[in-house]
Parts: sequence; C-alpha cells; structure tokens
Amino acid sequence: MQRRAFRPLFCAIIQTQLIMATLSHSTTSYTSSTESNWVTFYNSYVQKAEFTRIGWAITAMAIQGCILSPVLLLTMAYFGGGDWQFLVSMFGFLAVLVPVLSAMSVKYIFPAFAVSTVVHLAIILMNVLS
Repeated sequence: MQRRAFRPLFCAIIQTQLIMATLSHSTTSYTSSTESNWVTFYNSYVQKAEFTRIGWAITAMAIQGCILSPVLLLTMAYFGGGDWQFLVSMFGFLAVLVPVLSAMSVKYIFPAFAVSTVVHLAIILMNVLS
C-alpha cells in the first residue's frame, strides 16, 4: 500500500526535474561582439561614473539651476517669451530633478540632463533670434 502512494509522488518529482532541466539548458549560440560602438562606450562610461554619482548630480543641478534657467528667464523677460516657454523649461528642470532626488543611477541623470539642456538652449536661441 505504501508503494502505491510513493509511485505518484516519485513520478511528479521526476516530471518536475525534467521540466526544470528543459528550462535551464544554456545555449552557446549567442555571440558576443567585441566591437566598440557608442552604446558600449556610454554603458562603460556610466558604470565608471557611478562611483561619483553625487558629483554628477550636483553638477547637473548647478548648471540647470544657476546657468540655463536664469538665462532662459532673462531672455524671456527681455525678448517677450510666452508662458509655454516657462512651462517647458520647468518641465525640463523637473526632468533633471526627479532622477537626482530619487537617487537613480547616472544612467538616468545623463539623458535627462542632455534633453533638458537641448530644450533650454533651443528656447533661448528662439527668443534671441526672433
């Protein structure tokens, strides 16, 4: 009687092992390229910069808050910019502030700062050239 109760349990264990063995096979068909492109360069640079994340965050916030935003506000006041320019610039500032305050990695701070810088400079040039 005990032997009959043991057989379904034993079969269930073997089936589980076969399924796990099937799912855990590693393939060797993946090839890794040693070719260097801008994505691999960026990822390696970000990994190196992670050690000084606080410095990068402070630098991004200082440039954003002490240079780009005041210059944008001055050009808006002098050349008569619209309210939408102020709104877009504050969203750009917020896009840098959120990754910094949420302690995200440099991988997220760099793109946010780059996009915000481009947007700020585009609005400044639009105000000056119009």
